[in-house]
Amino acid sequence: MSRAEPRLRSTLAALAEAMFPESESGAPDWRQTDMVRRTLRYLGALPPSSRRLLFLLFWAVEWCTPFLVPALRPFSRLSLDRRTRVLRRWRASRWPWERTIGDALKATLTMVYMSHPKTIAFIGMHSACGRPQDELVVSYRPGILEQGKHREGAL
Repeated sequence: MSRAEPRLRSTLAALAEAMFPESESGAPDWRQTDMVRRTLRYLGALPPSSRRLLFLLFWAVEWCTPFLVPALRPFSRLSLDRRTRVLRRWRASRWPWERTIGDALKATLTMVYMSHPKTIAFIGMHSACGRPQDELVVSYRPGILEQGKHREGAL
């Protein structure tokens, strides 16, 4: 484990909790989808240049928060409510650089979240073709595309 990994884990946990909190809807939360471990695994699978960019993004969110948000602490030490509001504000900002930060965080973590089997099951995702070599198991339903065509014709 590198010296930076414990802080990266804290930052990822803080981001994931703000983006995918416990929900009354039944959607799996950030803990149920093992977001921290899976995001670290995803980062480890990236080419070095892409990995460095995402590490820099997470580092900047953690340590530049006092300059981006009126707060005297790193991102991971803000309350859940505050982190959620900050992320929403960045994504809706009129400043392109804030929107870029918010959108990059949302895109990266949503990709990891949506690839978890519990999330896939919750949204009812099915595959139209089998992929036995793929590590991600998705319910395979041969003919599902034809079923959709028949429903469209009935409308």
